[in-house]
Amino acid sequence: MKSFTFLSIVSLLLLSNLLFAQATQSISGTITDKQSGYPLIGTNIMTLGLENELGTSTDENGFFRLENLPIGRVALEVSYLGYEPAILSNLQLTSAKELVVNLQLAESINELSEIVVKANSDKRKAINTMATVSTRTFSVEEAGRYAGSFGDPSRMAQNYAGVASASDDRNDIIIRGNSPMGVLWRLEGINIPSPNHFSVLGTTGGPVSMLNINNLATSDFMSSAWSADYGNATAGVFDLKMKNGNNGKREYVGQIGFNGFELGVEGPFVKDKNASYIANYRYSTLGVFKTLGIDFGTGAAIPEYQDLTFKLNFPTKDKGAFSVFGIGGFSDISFLAKDLKEGESNLYSNGQQDIINGSKTGVVGASHTYFFDKNTNTKVTVAASGVVSSLQVDTFDIDLNNKGNFLYYDQRQYKYSADIKFNKKLNARQHYSIGLTNDLFRVKNIDSIWTGTQFYTRLDNDELLNLLQGYVNYQHRLSPKTTLNLGIHGQYFGLNNTHTIEPRFGIKYAAAKKQSINFGLGMHSQLQPLNFYLWESEGQQSKQPNKDLDFSKSIHSVLGHDWSFGGNMRLKTEVYYQYLYNIPVDTLASSYSMIKEGASFFTPNRTGLNNDGTGQNYGIELTLEKFFTKGFYFLTTGSFFKSRYTGSDGIERSSYYDSGFVMNGLVGKEFNLNKKMVLSVDSKVVYAGGRRYTPIDLAASIAAGEQVVQKTGIFEKQYDPYFKIDFKVAFRLNGKHISQLWSVDLTNLTNHKNLFAEEYDATKKEIGRVYQRGLFPNILYQIYF
Repeated sequence: MKSFTFLSIVSLLLLSNLLFAQATQSISGTITDKQSGYPLIGTNIMTLGLENELGTSTDENGFFRLENLPIGRVALEVSYLGYEPAILSNLQLTSAKELVVNLQLAESINELSEIVVKANSDKRKAINTMATVSTRTFSVEEAGRYAGSFGDPSRMAQNYAGVASASDDRNDIIIRGNSPMGVLWRLEGINIPSPNHFSVLGTTGGPVSMLNINNLATSDFMSSAWSADYGNATAGVFDLKMKNGNNGKREYVGQIGFNGFELGVEGPFVKDKNASYIANYRYSTLGVFKTLGIDFGTGAAIPEYQDLTFKLNFPTKDKGAFSVFGIGGFSDISFLAKDLKEGESNLYSNGQQDIINGSKTGVVGASHTYFFDKNTNTKVTVAASGVVSSLQVDTFDIDLNNKGNFLYYDQRQYKYSADIKFNKKLNARQHYSIGLTNDLFRVKNIDSIWTGTQFYTRLDNDELLNLLQGYVNYQHRLSPKTTLNLGIHGQYFGLNNTHTIEPRFGIKYAAAKKQSINFGLGMHSQLQPLNFYLWESEGQQSKQPNKDLDFSKSIHSVLGHDWSFGGNMRLKTEVYYQYLYNIPVDTLASSYSMIKEGASFFTPNRTGLNNDGTGQNYGIELTLEKFFTKGFYFLTTGSFFKSRYTGSDGIERSSYYDSGFVMNGLVGKEFNLNKKMVLSVDSKVVYAGGRRYTPIDLAASIAAGEQVVQKTGIFEKQYDPYFKIDFKVAFRLNGKHISQLWSVDLTNLTNHKNLFAEEYDATKKEIGRVYQRGLFPNILYQIYF
């Protein structure tokens, strides 16, 4: 009885805290110069629209904190003498987590300028000041808000113009018809391997992201003609920033959902000091989903994974700022033939194979930023990363008698990176930056396959490879209306002494107060997957016939128009053309091209290639958007494009990624039920061209006992268009010290059958169909305290 009474009292106290306590929160952050990054001391920050307005100013580190703000949506006005002011609207304050706002202000080059930059239009302005075209800034709130995104930056980017999904089972993205292999991932200024579970060398996506949005700050996504500080990419760039932990108080987060069980903590090392930490750990929950009967496309197999993300920040008074960061994860899954039921299929295997797959990925780094004066700084970063990917495939006959091991590989790639960047602001109009990066790779591969009579070792090596990159960027604000960006990027690959020089150009002209015309032009180059250079082949003069392959190259040109109207509306149009060359193709005449690779769990293993392949992508993209205001937003995008390539047979064809069009529509509404309760509803509709494919030759497949495709009509056929509706509803409850969120995200709400692939079924001697993921509910619970 006493125990019951005690629990009742505790429950009543908790309920009282949630429902009746007056909840307030703080906003903190730093204000810096946009060109130099130097803290702006004495910047004024004022609230807007509150009954009792509050204000403060930044300290010697550019840091500010506003306290005792009512929870909900708030707005800030930020101003500093001689700089263009900014208004930050619709900032979301919850009761248990302090909001961090970091803002860059541009020095005015016109004393009479009265430009006000609204934050809900800030997605037009990249964090990277050198970006001119095809760049979108995304926030943590967006990654968590959009239906069907699962808190994954890659899946969130699929809502943007020019971006398509390769399939439901993976988060690879197709940007303007390019292979996902051409995407660059950058974290804290360092190029990193694919930050996904079950990743494979030579790919940039995976089924589940290792990135934790609770650790990310606002970041940039670029889809074409990026500035010279990015290299070794031809399709797109994710430039990710990690946020610093709260340096004022300790905060915790707990979460359970599709991405896993999660626990996180952040706070100061010592109270009233600036040093802070943040760390989040996740463990997979898909075993729970499988128990509930939810199908996520893997049949009876259950993916297991876990990951850890962290950042430590140590600012000092006169020795600069130091930080240590890291991300790492483990994953494994086993597809067993005996577990596949009659008539059952999945997206990864058939009933005549055991597939055992595992991967490990990790990145750890440290950086030091130092200001020589308010206009001059350097940033030095060192990092180590590694990827280990293993696969074993055992085959069975139709009676499930083990025929033996068919394929085995263990691929390891370790990288040791050093990067230095020097940035100089000459004046309000001009600044430049110079950078140098060296990547030392250690590549270890064991790869063997059963040829029918014996095991053939295709790869068994342990080699050191080196890639050196450097760049120069220069920006000149010619007038308040015109900004010019120039740059050049260079790369040198030590294995075969190949190099590339890549000029970049961008210009932006503000044709009217709320309209701008933008143009970007640049050359971009990328190495082939490193293990691709090391493939060994019998019967050829060279032991490593791919060793001398050059960089793949692409020339990007983009013309865009950006128009803001109605206070919170935006219409953006871009037309583009990309010419791809130096693409690896077969030496003998064939339709093969490396352009088709990059969206699977396997690394290309062809030999006997040269760089004679070409390709081209061209199209138009439209974005109509209402930024989040008054609890409402929408985003509509339309992309219409062609993607063509030419193999060594000299025939131009549609590429594997030439789906033709992608259209997205997103809409969301937030309802304030009272001061502590918020209900939000979000929906997404996607309609896109179907996947390209080459028809199966049924007669040849029956004769061979395995799938054989037709020798003509390569990628001429196309599956029916892809259609999907996602719907999400979320409820937030703010107490005095606790904030809780419940959400249900229903992907493929109508359970529409989107065809993934046609496959030959050797048991039935017929062509079967495998469909993409059906209705999938992602139930999420999150608590901040």
